[in-house]
Amino acid sequence: MTTPPGGGLDPQASLRDLEMMLDAVTDHAVVKLGPGGEVVRWSRSAQALTGYTEPELVGQSVSLLHTEEDRDAGLMEQELESTRQDGRREFQGWRVRKDGERFLAHISLTPVRGEDGAVTGFVEVFRDVTESARAESLFHGLLESAPDAMVIVGPDARIVLVNRQAEALFGFERAELVGREIEVLVPPRFRDRHVGHRSGFLADPRLRPMGAGLELSGMRWDGTEFPVEISLSPLETAEGTLVAAAIRDVTERRETEQRLLRQRDEILELSTPVIQVWDKVLALPIIGTLDTLRATRLTEGLLEKIAQTQAEVAILDISGVPTIDTQVAQHLLKTVQAAALMGTVSIMSGVRPETAQSMVHLGIDMGRLRSRNTLQDALQLALAVLAERAGTAAAAARALTSGESQ
Repeated sequence: MTTPPGGGLDPQASLRDLEMMLDAVTDHAVVKLGPGGEVVRWSRSAQALTGYTEPELVGQSVSLLHTEEDRDAGLMEQELESTRQDGRREFQGWRVRKDGERFLAHISLTPVRGEDGAVTGFVEVFRDVTESARAESLFHGLLESAPDAMVIVGPDARIVLVNRQAEALFGFERAELVGREIEVLVPPRFRDRHVGHRSGFLADPRLRPMGAGLELSGMRWDGTEFPVEISLSPLETAEGTLVAAAIRDVTERRETEQRLLRQRDEILELSTPVIQVWDKVLALPIIGTLDTLRATRLTEGLLEKIAQTQAEVAILDISGVPTIDTQVAQHLLKTVQAAALMGTVSIMSGVRPETAQSMVHLGIDMGRLRSRNTLQDALQLALAVLAERAGTAAAAARALTSGESQ
């Protein structure tokens, strides 16, 4: 910077330095305007952005860059007057290049004041944001058309954007959600835990389902809760990492799953009935193939019935079982062992000749399990077992009484 002979700064040199700095700016057009909006200084970046050279614009109204509709509406005068009254303004508006192409500009307009405070001109800085606005518009369009509720959260865990599906799902207006922490959509009892979960996601952001294996809940504006399924995706932006949460109400699906489970249990109950055929005697007719789930239900049902009736004999009728393999035999043996632990004797009935031959051929050992050909024979054996037990119990009682009398 040049210093004049009398000392101090050379105003002309300072102005040249400032203009050189303005020309060095390439991503923003810098324009100096007079008090009525006429162009006083036109930077190289402004020329590159609009196609107009400095001689073409200096002395001309900057409204030359406005669309014809905006000129007719006196938009430039309105912008200058608003800036004159309120100070620096930032806004977006359409501008026109020399070749007639329109572009969306982000504009900063600042008043320049003299020593008396009067506005002597303006500095306008603008840049082309057409592509970014188009991308943002596309993003918003995709967000609005998404089938799920979408909530975009910033690095500070505050909501940045929501779509209309999120409004409908949670019952909030957008203005009520934007700027608030994401926990506003979480039931109070889960909020402390959720803070840890979202901190963990931000530490390792990647596409993944939230709370895999857990039953998640959301909370509506009125405080009602509902089951949700959530997928999280990181969005890298200039402002930092945002998190996109796709939220789906799974109330109907959960109800369907519960209904199917109830129906399955009812079918299993019907397919493994435990019948009391005599006092202290239960019969369990088994029809069809035994799988692990059905065998478990069979054992549970029998043990519950034994506890209820104090049964001493259980008849397992396998006349309706098409084949006996090692797996089926193991299921039956476990059922017999469980019943024995409760003091109940098990009898197998309905063993057909081909079934007996198959069991021998496979080397299936049912231990000391008693068996009979028909259910009638098994019932007779059961009554004999009861009589034998009753006799044994009576003899033991007499012996006890005799011992006490002596």
